[in-house]
Amino acid sequence: MKIRQNLQTALAAVAILWLVYFINLLLPMDLRLYGLQPQRLDRLAGIVLTPFLHVDLRHLIANSGILFVLLTVSLSFSRKLTFRVLWIIVLVGGGLVWLAGNGDAIHVGASGVIFGLIGFLMGLGLFRRDWKALILSLVIFLLYGGVLQSLFTYVPGISWTGHLFGFISGVLAAWWTRAVSKR
Repeated sequence: MKIRQNLQTALAAVAILWLVYFINLLLPMDLRLYGLQPQRLDRLAGIVLTPFLHVDLRHLIANSGILFVLLTVSLSFSRKLTFRVLWIIVLVGGGLVWLAGNGDAIHVGASGVIFGLIGFLMGLGLFRRDWKALILSLVIFLLYGGVLQSLFTYVPGISWTGHLFGFISGVLAAWWTRAVSKR
């Protein structure tokens, strides 16, 4: 029963991204303009809005599958921790992009959250020191560790700072929540 609830929660989160995408297609204005634009005080709301906005359908599809899997895994480890960690990833990761990102670009997409969840799930085993967390960290590293090379690769049009600061905020979230009960 619990796994079903976790699957439904992860599916609902991804469905919200799709809903926002299709609403954006119907509106006369482009919601992506409300993404994160670094060093602009009038764009601070972009820190929270960015994960919901995507460049195009291909971008949304690329983020949807991995976000669904990582959310399901994280929720299965601890629903309570996952909700706390998501706020840390969005606020700290997004805040760091706002401080240090390319000020000429508008950053959009859920990949900062994705990299944050990867960082969180990998960091669990290091900071919690229990077998379940350690095994989970190793599995996530084996499945998704290869994407970490993109943290050091600049690709035009892709927010490597969003990926990097998302990952860092996820690792910090694992450390900050290490003593918090999983329940």
